[in-house]
Amino acid sequence: MHLSRTAPLALLALLTCTATAQWSALASGQQQTRSMTSESGALYAVTFPTGVKKSTNGGSTWTPVNTGLPQNGGNYFVESIGRKGSSLFAGTQSGIYRSDNGGTSWSSVNGSLTASNQVYANKFFSFGNDLFAVFTGTVNQGGGIWKTDNLGGTWNVGHSGMGSNTIVYHLTQVGGLLYAATNTGIYTSTNNGLNWTAMPGVNYTVFGVAAAGSNLVMVSTFGVKYSTNNGGTWNDATGTPASLADGEIIGYDAKVFVIVPNQTGIYRSIDNGASFAAYNGGVSVIDLVSLEEFFADGNLLYVGSFTDMYSAAGSTVAVEEPAVAPSAYLYPTVFESGFTAVMPEGQAQVSLVLFDAQGREALRVDGLGAGEHRIERGALKAGTYRCVVEGADGGRRGRVGTVIAR
Repeated sequence: MHLSRTAPLALLALLTCTATAQWSALASGQQQTRSMTSESGALYAVTFPTGVKKSTNGGSTWTPVNTGLPQNGGNYFVESIGRKGSSLFAGTQSGIYRSDNGGTSWSSVNGSLTASNQVYANKFFSFGNDLFAVFTGTVNQGGGIWKTDNLGGTWNVGHSGMGSNTIVYHLTQVGGLLYAATNTGIYTSTNNGLNWTAMPGVNYTVFGVAAAGSNLVMVSTFGVKYSTNNGGTWNDATGTPASLADGEIIGYDAKVFVIVPNQTGIYRSIDNGASFAAYNGGVSVIDLVSLEEFFADGNLLYVGSFTDMYSAAGSTVAVEEPAVAPSAYLYPTVFESGFTAVMPEGQAQVSLVLFDAQGREALRVDGLGAGEHRIERGALKAGTYRCVVEGADGGRRGRVGTVIAR
């Protein structure tokens, strides 16, 4: 889903917002950023129609990485980028391509999937052992959801149970349940996308669903709504437009962020989706009407736009940060099966504690001394976790970073 393809050149003369900066412009020099991902500490962005760009310094400078991607008149019509493990995937108007070497080269893994300027892989999601590609277009046009458990070697139908006129916009995982936001409502799957069931009472267009505390939040054609009973009933959120033609949503840092296209930009909720307020400080006026997709990477939330990329920093949730604290180094920050914690030499035994977005303890590993320690994911759900090192006496805490379980 793309919120704006072009913007009138006259808007370039408009001034940036004067509100208190909530977003920081990367001053990337890149335009039309439609999609972002990260792998092994590098950021990747799709800048239409100039293809995939890579940054190894947090977005300060970008290098094209398009070798092997299809060209047309010198243009690279790439629409999306995602990852599974150490492999990158690019959705183009000529099909899906994969890179196993950090974007240095790309090879087609599209198989027999539909590929055109109308039907293409628009978003990628990784749930369990599967990579999901969400396509533009209806199911009967070759769109819908396609999934692979072998990095694109074979693709299988991922929209069983949905009607032939269904257009899928977004996927979300909450616990063990998948949610699909579509033009015909919300569908849920209990078996990682093998089959889908329509959610009763939601028979209108939904552009995205996110979790917020114990609530579900959706952005829909009837505005932003929230549910306190797992989608049994929905309430209207306050503070956002009541009628929308498009939208994006993400749950991040115990908050909910939504993009309202071609109206007033970004809104944020700090009360689990019940109410929202504009959150646009630092975003230029022209970019408020050309925002694309959210991407969360560690303690930063990104959004692409017509003239630049923007980031907003997360904040500590229910974790104190005294000046005196043990230290540690964590890698990779985005993981699937687990990550490594490196404790410095001379470090006494400590505990590594992971807190979820609501400030609840999600994982604790005790008895970590100096050296490298493999931290297995175990039953940890997909999400963002604040990592804290706690002294053996339990009285000294220090946050050492953020990791994301995919």
